[in-house]
Amino acid sequence: MSGLGRRGSSSNLGAEEIVVASFEEPEGAGVAERVGNQGDTARQRAGADSGDSGSTNSDEDSGSGLSDSSSTGSSSSSSGESGSGNGDGRGSQGGDEGSSSSGDAGEGGGAAVHQAGQQAQQQQDEQQQQQQDEQQQQLKPVKQDTDTAELSELAKQHQLTKELVSEVSEDNTVLVTWANFHYKDFVMNWVEHVQATGCKSFLVGAMDDDLLQALLDANVPAFAMSSGLTTKDFGWGSTSFHKMGREKINLIYTFTQMGYTILVSDVDTVWVRNPIPYMAQYPEADLLTSSDHLSNTHSDEGLELWPEAGSAANIGIMLFRPSGHDFAKEWLRLLESDDKIWDQNAFNDIFRKGAFGKQERREDRLFLGWDGRVRMGILPIALFCSGHTFYVQDMPGRLGLKPYVVHGTFQFSGTPGKRNRMRERLLWNDPPEYFDHPKGFIAYEPSVPQQLLDDCANQKLNFTLGATYPHFALVNHQILQMRAQFALAEVFGRAAILARLWCGMDRWWSPHAGVIPGSKLDLPFQCPSDHVLSLEDMSKEGHLAYREYSFLENPRAAKLLSQVATIRVCETAQQAGCGDDKEPPRMRAGIFKLKPGLGAGQLLTALEGVAAKYKVLKFEGGIERAFGGFDDPGQADKFEERLKRYLSLWCCVRAHPGHVWYDFFWDKDPHTDRHNRLLSGPWKPITGP
Repeated sequence: MSGLGRRGSSSNLGAEEIVVASFEEPEGAGVAERVGNQGDTARQRAGADSGDSGSTNSDEDSGSGLSDSSSTGSSSSSSGESGSGNGDGRGSQGGDEGSSSSGDAGEGGGAAVHQAGQQAQQQQDEQQQQQQDEQQQQLKPVKQDTDTAELSELAKQHQLTKELVSEVSEDNTVLVTWANFHYKDFVMNWVEHVQATGCKSFLVGAMDDDLLQALLDANVPAFAMSSGLTTKDFGWGSTSFHKMGREKINLIYTFTQMGYTILVSDVDTVWVRNPIPYMAQYPEADLLTSSDHLSNTHSDEGLELWPEAGSAANIGIMLFRPSGHDFAKEWLRLLESDDKIWDQNAFNDIFRKGAFGKQERREDRLFLGWDGRVRMGILPIALFCSGHTFYVQDMPGRLGLKPYVVHGTFQFSGTPGKRNRMRERLLWNDPPEYFDHPKGFIAYEPSVPQQLLDDCANQKLNFTLGATYPHFALVNHQILQMRAQFALAEVFGRAAILARLWCGMDRWWSPHAGVIPGSKLDLPFQCPSDHVLSLEDMSKEGHLAYREYSFLENPRAAKLLSQVATIRVCETAQQAGCGDDKEPPRMRAGIFKLKPGLGAGQLLTALEGVAAKYKVLKFEGGIERAFGGFDDPGQADKFEERLKRYLSLWCCVRAHPGHVWYDFFWDKDPHTDRHNRLLSGPWKPITGP
């Protein structure tokens, strides 16, 4: 034990159409943080590792993984913390992928070659069509997939029918999402935000009776999608994961076959604007898709340029018109041929065929995909935002645009990380009880020296460990303040209101020089809490109660603003007017002055009167100097061991392993870290384990 904590120890934001939404790639058991390279054409599925050195993930803690290939093959990194990746293993910016398969038989060959190529293509198409026709009986609409004899009476009464759609549709347009009971809170958040856009035509597909009943009780228009899958979290790569993906494609297949246009949107999205009018601007598009691209190719509200925005498509948000039905059929055929293939990989594999060949530059920015069989477009990444373009880059804010939707990708800490990011940007609707606590809250005014920010801005970026020093100096300075806040929350039994953090480098799943390749992120930047904190561990039952950094900015917390006590930590114990346990601080000019370094018992006595009157105790002037330690060594040891799990890691330098774990006790010499390594001397970032 290091002895830390012991007393006396040293934006927020004429076609028939149905809009269908579903949950993004389900959370799996861990995240792989591995080497990546943007130009690799090899298809690799995202993977999951659970190497958290003893950490056990609950259903709530599981998340989806990402695995990228590196042309160097020099390093890799893995962690046990759950995260939500950018997709299919192609890397962020893969615009040159597939350029050799343009499908343009007229370029570079004679007439005979061209004719032979056409004949071969025709024969291949006929064979493929025959195979598709043979499988068509297996690709029935979703409502026919389940034997009605196996359905509950509730599910039988609430099947998806054209009559149901017509009851809620507006101009034959319906917005739909789907999920299981495990994601009920995401569903309700999705519904409430859709309603706030003014869109009234929506449905929710319930994959189990528990969610279906809950939705009906809440007067949410819903239909049964009983699938026989788990009502808990879908593990990435599991049988349930792959089956869930096929449910999604079955919906697309069914609705396009019925003659409807489908906009697929995962349930971990938040809609800020009604998307239907936007989609109507592109009547010639067979399909439109969101993207994991990280740099906008223009500054207006139109589609991205192709192939400039050539990164992997993200199928969390997609439009399919009836004219894209054959694509949906081929997509489903490919999935049925391999029960392990990931639906997003399959989608990208199909549409990219011929897409990098010679293309007509259209004013509407549509292009041809799937060897010229579909006309498609890439939705603007500043309006149909990924978790990076919105939560990290704040691209809509920088461009002066209001997004249509925000998707919970490019994030860490699994499902708790998704919720927290939405809360940080005021995109999550919590119940009234969330804005209260039996004892109250602990907050503080963070202090970040300008020199630390300047050092990060001026650092020469490369893939070496030395280049990370300014970043860790910046984060470590803030870690000491968080450590004191968490200790005070423990002492007073209150919830901690997190401070907004600064990071000197972005976080990814692969080696990078501070900024994810293809991103235009300016360093340093104010980063989401899950870049540094392990919110999964913090969210486990019996652990620290916490709230997001924007908690007091939320209108639903307005009543707390009149119950904030500002406590200024004095520079020295001898400073005049500073209170302690012998002479409690008195309010002067709206501020309570407190002597530094008081122990747990002294703090409880000194602030007894203040704590009884005020719901929020907000420290300023250096919260890291407010806490002198626990009086009980056993409590100190217990707190220290628990605190070690509350920090995450940064990834990655070009090494194997390449990640570095943050350390709450970096300033203690010597001390034992979360991996039971005895560290002595000045702290330096070390990679692994």
